[in-house]
Formats: sequence, structure tokens, C-alpha cells
Amino acid sequence: MKICFASRLIKIYSWVKSLRSKMYLNWISRQFKEFGEGSKVQKISNLSNPQCISIGTNVYIGNCSVLDAIVNHKEQRFNPEIIIGDNTSLGDYCHLGAINFIHIGKDVLAGRFVLITDHSHGSVDERFSEVPPFSRSLFSKGGVTIGDRVWIGDKATILSGVTIGEGSIIGANSVVTKDVPPHSVVAGSPARVISKS
Repeated sequence: MKICFASRLIKIYSWVKSLRSKMYLNWISRQFKEFGEGSKVQKISNLSNPQCISIGTNVYIGNCSVLDAIVNHKEQRFNPEIIIGDNTSLGDYCHLGAINFIHIGKDVLAGRFVLITDHSHGSVDERFSEVPPFSRSLFSKGGVTIGDRVWIGDKATILSGVTIGEGSIIGANSVVTKDVPPHSVVAGSPARVISKS
């Protein structure tokens, strides 16, 4: 009797959880500029200006991710664009931040805790050191472009002005500060090419 009751409770819990997931996906999918068929977004930690974000078909965005299209900061105004290509999967706790653009190609796989940003709070300049970081002007070296079939390891960071060529692999914990040629493997901080096919 107890086993039967517990089994029913588990089924009810699963049904409620599934219903909540469907309702959340139905609501959040309408927030974006485009949202492709078959795409799934887990509970997002922070979503800023989704009208500037386009998601392709069969995209997966993991739990507690941050999608941050910044249209203004202090007196600065921006026209950001984030595009995530078809069949791309971003792991839990990913953070995308754009004031210019982040274009992610098709069939990209990103691990957990990946940061992709096209800006920073100020630059390496003595005059910024006296200003609190959040109060500094946002600075960018340009947008970020990630080619098709790129694999990005856990905790990797991709910074502004970077283009990653198709079929490349970004090692876990790498910090990518410059362009990566197609079909390359990079690792380290700053990331360097360690092999190329």
C-alpha cells in the first residue's frame, strides 16, 4: 500500500514538473526576436532584452544561464545582437554578454560555466583605475563570431573581437583573446594553438 502511494506521488510530481517546464518554455519562447522549433531553454538566471536575441531550431540552453544583450549602460547606448545557430547546445551556467554582437554558428557544443562576451568594464588604462568597475564605460574590441561545429570546453572564456573558425576545439578553462583558425585546438590562458588538422 505504501509503495503504491509513493509511486502515485512520484508520478504526480513528475507530471507537475513537466507541466511547469512546458509553461515556462511557452512563455519564454515568446520573449525572443526569433525562437526556432524544437528549441529548449531551461530556467534562465538573467535575460536582458530578449528582443535582440535570435535562437535557431533545436537549440538547447542549460539551467541558470545568462543571456545579456545590453542596450544601455550609464549614458552609453548600444544596438546588440545575439544569434545562436541551429542544433547548438550551451551548458548550464553559460553567460553570453553583448553590446555589439555574438554570432554562434550551427552544431556548436559549449560546456558548463562558459563565458562569451564582446565587452568589458573600461580598458587597461590608468585613468579607469580610480573609477569603480561598474561605473566605467563599457569598452569593446568588436563582436564575437563562433563558426559551425565548434566545441567549447567547460569554464572557457571568449573575449571581444574574436573569431573562432569552424570545427575548432577550445580547451576547458581557456581564455581566448585572439582569432582561432578553423579546425584548430587551442588551450591555455591566453589560449594558444596546440594542434591543427
